[in-house]
Amino acid sequence: MAEIPYTIDLSGRVALITGAAKGIGLSTAQLLARAGAQVALDDLVPAEKITEVLESIRKENKDAEPHYFCQDISTPEGARILIEQVLDQCGRIDFLINNAGVVADWDKSWAVHVKGPYYMAEAVKDHMAQRGSGRIINISSTAAFTGSTGIPQYAVSKGGTCSLTRYLARTYAPLGILVNGIAPAVIKSDMLMARYKDEQALLDHYVPMMPIRRIGYPEDIARIVLFLCSELSSYLCGEIIVADGGRMHVG
Repeated sequence: MAEIPYTIDLSGRVALITGAAKGIGLSTAQLLARAGAQVALDDLVPAEKITEVLESIRKENKDAEPHYFCQDISTPEGARILIEQVLDQCGRIDFLINNAGVVADWDKSWAVHVKGPYYMAEAVKDHMAQRGSGRIINISSTAAFTGSTGIPQYAVSKGGTCSLTRYLARTYAPLGILVNGIAPAVIKSDMLMARYKDEQALLDHYVPMMPIRRIGYPEDIARIVLFLCSELSSYLCGEIIVADGGRMHVG
């Protein structure tokens, strides 16, 4: 059977990614820019320290200038201001990727992983509803299902992200807004690396228990975000895609 060539073209679309200075957020911004989207990044890193990040995105898409914002999405005011700033600079928001994450105390974990995505979704809802289209993607964790990581407030608040995703999917779908989630695990990150002396020690621990015999990297999750932003996923609503190399279900 002949291969089916397919290109995901997001030209003319705008993606807002929170927690975008590094890791999954940065890889997502780079990949969506490569697909043609204009990307708006939000994080709490000082603007002068984000120069290299923005330059890496410009290399992916020279036709759409990336924008960086520094708003705290865990407050209603911060979320509202961020959406207003992005609309002022970019004119529209087609994709909202709620990726911001923390390892913190109970209150901060809940504020960032549950309240933040809710505030962001509510702030962008009317804009997307006016056009009758939009995609919201919430980044959770398999810790929501397994209780792993040894950090109770992380696992519990990520469970809240999953529940919120289903609630938003049900209530926003009639407006033309599709809400889905991704639950990653064993993705190379600062949080994961903090447990091991070096990358080889991490690989030695995880690879033998991974059905696909490798760990994941931020770009693996970015590719799923790209799929959820494309028309290929137009029948998915309220889905939470487990992306862990098969570890949870068949590992």
